Amino acid sequence: MTESPQGSSADSSQPRPRYGRGLLIALGLALFFLLGSAIQSAATLLSRLSGNDVMEAASGGAWSGPLARAIVYFLLALVILHVVFGLLVWLLAWATSVLSHTGRLKFGRMVILWFCLLAAGVIAYNGYWYPRTGIGAYYHEALARPIGPLSLGPAIYWAVAVGASVTLFTAIAVRLRRMLRIPTRRVGYAAGAIGLLAIGSAIAIGTVNGQGAARDEQRPHVILLGIDSLRLGELARFGGSGATPNLDAALAEADLIADATTPAARTFPSWAAILTGRAPRVTGARFNLAPRDRIEITPTIGDVLRAQGYRSVYATDEVRFANIDETYGFDQVVTPPIGAADFLVGTYNELPLSSLVVNTRIGEWLFPFSYANRGVASLFSPRSFLSRLEREVSFDGGPTFFVTHLTASHWPYYVYDTTMAQGEREHADDRPLYDIGLRTADAMFGSVLRMLERKGALDNAILVILSDHGEALALPGDAMLSNASRIDGLQVPITVVDAGHGQSVLSPVQYQVLLAFRSFGGAAGFEARGRTIVGGATVEDIAPTLLELLGVPGDPLSATGESMAAALRAPGPDVRAAEQDRVRYTETDLKVLPNAKDGVDEVGTAKQNSIFFEVVAATARLQVREKYVPLVISFKERAAFTEKLLLAALPVGPNAHTYLLIDKATSNGRVLLGPPDPGTAERALWDAMTEHFAGELHHPVSITADQLPDVDRAWMDFFREREAPVGQGVSQ
Repeated sequence: MTESPQGSSADSSQPRPRYGRGLLIALGLALFFLLGSAIQSAATLLSRLSGNDVMEAASGGAWSGPLARAIVYFLLALVILHVVFGLLVWLLAWATSVLSHTGRLKFGRMVILWFCLLAAGVIAYNGYWYPRTGIGAYYHEALARPIGPLSLGPAIYWAVAVGASVTLFTAIAVRLRRMLRIPTRRVGYAAGAIGLLAIGSAIAIGTVNGQGAARDEQRPHVILLGIDSLRLGELARFGGSGATPNLDAALAEADLIADATTPAARTFPSWAAILTGRAPRVTGARFNLAPRDRIEITPTIGDVLRAQGYRSVYATDEVRFANIDETYGFDQVVTPPIGAADFLVGTYNELPLSSLVVNTRIGEWLFPFSYANRGVASLFSPRSFLSRLEREVSFDGGPTFFVTHLTASHWPYYVYDTTMAQGEREHADDRPLYDIGLRTADAMFGSVLRMLERKGALDNAILVILSDHGEALALPGDAMLSNASRIDGLQVPITVVDAGHGQSVLSPVQYQVLLAFRSFGGAAGFEARGRTIVGGATVEDIAPTLLELLGVPGDPLSATGESMAAALRAPGPDVRAAEQDRVRYTETDLKVLPNAKDGVDEVGTAKQNSIFFEVVAATARLQVREKYVPLVISFKERAAFTEKLLLAALPVGPNAHTYLLIDKATSNGRVLLGPPDPGTAERALWDAMTEHFAGELHHPVSITADQLPDVDRAWMDFFREREAPVGQGVSQ
């Protein structure tokens, strides 16, 4: 018996499915799915609005110009994605109607059935692969239970995916066969040919992306690879236990600066010092989210190298607190979009259907604030950022100044597939989440190095491996002072915030940084030999060192840092970067309060800090309110130090400081109530700090416990003088 072609009397006798009604049902269910899943994300958003130190400020300017457009675009993207989901539901119901008489009779029910199946698959995918989203937090453990060779979650979404694919393609094949009267096996041959063509195209594209760079033997590429929040003790060169195999391998052949520090242990001021060679006091980059018009960033090393024929590229996977863009001397930036929408849109985008595409090229188009963005830790896949680098960074056509900053080792340390159980401690000094973040950053570092090798960038290059700051984890040794320390003249205990970074000048692990140099090819200006270079250095030294190695004359940056090129070029194994009495400086930023688990107390920090921030309407970027800048400066702890001594200035209210002089070898010291004797190392340190922080240091005091309430009142009075009017949240 032969089958009747489409349009024959045999077909016309069959009941017609109600396709139009089914389409309305499918789209309605898809939008219901959006609203239903958004309730959980809305609850997450509201909790984070009260739990993040800048979310409150970001939401206060939610409808200010560019920020409003970003939010509207995000909402439209969500609707489009769910409409496409509804169309897929309808298409599968149509496919069922082609293959099944029952499907034709009960088309509406087929729509509902396929919606339930696809929704179950999407939810299983989200809950299994994103255990820290709103759904994953509740259902990941159940979805991770083994079912034969698979876990329950993958078993569900693979079953749905395979069933949907088989149904759809079988229906298409049947329709083609009916319409064109093609034998079944020819349809199969055509499908196979299309598949082979797609695979061949993918291979061809991959081959093109892997091509090496054109070489310029005269001028080396200059490459800075940065790791955020890096504890030096984790590295093999500092006695670590092997948690960072990629970093350790790269450092084994590098000349390592044994004692390097940052002048401010927060990402933005530290990177501003790296890029300019100038101290925060000079550039005005004193704290994260500093108002842009207060920052004198030009010239940067990128500006200087551009004049030497270099192209400059900056890439990072997180920009919330360090808004570095093209104005910092870069021709190209590979970053998430900068602005307050990063805090709002990125945080809200934990919907199940979003997670299905967020780390794909479709996700890059639909959700730019979530794609390849470490700031959205619960959705962040390192592969997405690494894919961006592979696609967008090129070393063709001349020398390149390439900077990348990897932030997976920064709080909250986890990424998209980190389960809740992985954060549980096994003993008091265990910090499992930091270990996860560190290993993730190390793996990404290794991937970036391999990318640079594939692209030919390391055939002729100067490579600087660095960190912008360290990280305290409330572990033994994370604070300079301990119960065994003796500070003469101290009448009230000093509280050292030994968690996080930029929190205390008495916690050196926060401002000690990694700094190492490697050479590739013959034009680097030095030959790295795996040496350890002693003597104090600072990240301000990086830019002048590079310019001298490249033969750039003079001091175009007016750097406060010192070039270490002579030490790198020195022939012997025993080399010193600076004399023992070189004075370096560091300072803190606004406090981030630690919680009982040595993480961040988001709610407490929000109450303390959120009022400091505002949204700039013209740019939709967050910044510290101008009127509160003096208060932020007054809150700072400051320190000047040599290899042996540290002098700390700790604020006691807005108009006084407690000065501690500490012997770094013993952690003992004394309170200074005036300048030390002339001609001493202590006096030289005092004079250097007084000059460096001129106009910011106040008279010395040593308060007693009964004076603490007076100090609190002085801070409150100073704050009230600058308190913003109620409802003011957007800078005009």
